[in-house]
Formats: sequence, structure tokens, C-alpha cells
Amino acid sequence: MKILTGILRHYVTVLLQSAPKKQPTPKIREHRSLIRGAHLRTNAHAISPTAFRLRKERFAADAEKGAFLAEPENRGQPPPNMLTDPAMMEGMMGMMKGNVAMMVSQTLIMGWINAFFSGFVISKFSSA
Repeated sequence: MKILTGILRHYVTVLLQSAPKKQPTPKIREHRSLIRGAHLRTNAHAISPTAFRLRKERFAADAEKGAFLAEPENRGQPPPNMLTDPAMMEGMMGMMKGNVAMMVSQTLIMGWINAFFSGFVISKFSSA
């Protein structure tokens, strides 16, 4: 029964997922530059110290100029409010859909358990 519930939960989750939105090129560039910087820092032991220093300086100089930013005009500004950004709201709704799907399946499982064990009597044994 648990396997069937898991399969049903998986397919409900797949049906409720929205199609991923195509990201604009500047956003992809910004994301990949962050990943590239993390890889450089993580794998610094694999290259010579001179090569690491040169790459680090180049990366830092480009980052200082704002070459990696998707929206350089917003540099230094605080991030926008999540509740007013439609993309963030869509992401939160996607998470909520997934949570509702899990909650419904858990409720069904608990109902089945309740129906199955409804005739049993639990007794308490006390030691005297």
C-alpha cells in the first residue's frame, strides 16, 4: 500500500509542477560566474599558486567592475521585496502546491490506518 501511495504522490507532484521558465542570458551569465568562482576557490589546490592568483585577480577585477551582474544599474541596491516579485511568488506557490500534495497523501494514509485499526482495543497494564 505504501508503494502505491508513493507512486501516486510522485505523479501528483509531477502534474502540479509548472514548466521551468526560460532565463534571460544575463541571469544565466551571473549564475554561471558565481559557480565558476566557487569552483575556482574549491579546486585551488589542483592548480599552481601563480595560476590561482592570476585567475583570482582577474575574477575579482571583473566582479569589481560589475561585469557578471545581470542588472548592473541595480548594483548596491537592496534586493527587491519577495512578495512583490512575480517570479518569487510563483516559486512560493510551487512549493505550496508540493506541500499540499504531501499533506493530502498523509491524510489519506492516516485515514486508512484509522479504518484498519478501528476495531482494536488498546489496554494499559499496570504493575501493582
